Amino acid sequence: MSFAFNMNGCLFVLLLTSSTTFAINNDKINTVFSWKQISYDFKGVLYLNDTEYERSNSSIYFVQELHDSEKFFLQYNNVPIGFEVYGDRVFVTVPKRRYGIPSTLNYVELGGPSSPILKPYPSPRWSEILVSTYRPRVDACGRLWVVDTGLLEVPVGRKQLKRPAVIVFDLKTNKQILRYNLKETDLVNERTTGGLTSITVDVDPKSCEDAYAYINDLATNGVIVFSMKERDSWRINHSSFVHDSNALNFSVAGNVINWKDGIFSIALSEQHKNGTRTAYYHPLVSTQEFSINTQHLKNRSGDIDGKVMTLGNRGPLTQSGSHDYHYGSRTMLYANVAQDAILCWNVDTEMKPENVAIVAQDREKLVYISDLKVSGDDVWVLVNQIPTFVYSKLNPSVENYFIHRAKLQDLIKGTVCERK
Repeated sequence: MSFAFNMNGCLFVLLLTSSTTFAINNDKINTVFSWKQISYDFKGVLYLNDTEYERSNSSIYFVQELHDSEKFFLQYNNVPIGFEVYGDRVFVTVPKRRYGIPSTLNYVELGGPSSPILKPYPSPRWSEILVSTYRPRVDACGRLWVVDTGLLEVPVGRKQLKRPAVIVFDLKTNKQILRYNLKETDLVNERTTGGLTSITVDVDPKSCEDAYAYINDLATNGVIVFSMKERDSWRINHSSFVHDSNALNFSVAGNVINWKDGIFSIALSEQHKNGTRTAYYHPLVSTQEFSINTQHLKNRSGDIDGKVMTLGNRGPLTQSGSHDYHYGSRTMLYANVAQDAILCWNVDTEMKPENVAIVAQDREKLVYISDLKVSGDDVWVLVNQIPTFVYSKLNPSVENYFIHRAKLQDLIKGTVCERK
């Protein structure tokens, strides 16, 4: 059902739909949300098509022949890239990689429409405070962590608007509790900020202030470590963070991917007896997996030579972006972008092709899993077809973006990852 009304020459439409799910791969995966294109709700005003005006928090300015950089909303340019789940809310990020993106950090609610309209988080005012965020994460203390790259990352007109920063919100109050600007020594050059696309939080809920964040830099091949307690950060560089040239030139939806993306994702094990964890990581353009004990990441020297373990090779066409770890089953799940699939690996087994399994695959609805997370016994993925957006053209009349959910045990049942 839909209602349309006209205000000041602009068309606004209210859509009312019911939530639906459908199965992929023998009912293993259910679609929670799907979108043809992304729309926004700013205090009850809905933006469902391109706006030909500038907008501030208090006013709308109608101007003739605006340049794209001056337009508030260009719907096609809004591509969701990261997400996080907390209670009945799902946070969805839209990095500013094109003009016309009104809000980079947003949320929708579970149990509502199947194609929900995004609302700025924590309020519409923040749509002008935050510049560009990628993959947010919620920690065990009920806090939402994001990295604001501060970068307007448009192809022609790239501009650093703010210093990149770690920002933390209390999800009980929806208030910012920390903003930490990264130091000059954390950044290699002007390309670094565009590579700050994921954050992993290491914290014991018994000591919430003693938290560490590990921020990957896929552009200039590093990891930035931030200590919440000490309000300090440092950078680590290592050859294992660099892409593997032998893993270049795989295809996604018919598009050859030649991105030289380095370290993309860091997944943490449960705590060991001494309070440390194992950090598992890999570059996007690689089929190898590496690990290191977090005590070495927390060492300010930044020297991890001799501390990194090369775990092994996942096998051909296993290039993966985000990955996450399920404590109970000791299973790692991978967003396998090269095969439109989710992979699994039990960390108690040797990392080799025989011990890595495809647990879900779909050539339409798993085309480029941009983000993956494990929440309890659920595995969630966000799919956005970004190679088609970059190299070709998305069809706005069909569903392009998805958030799917599956039970971990349903995925790994009957595979080498299932514990006997």
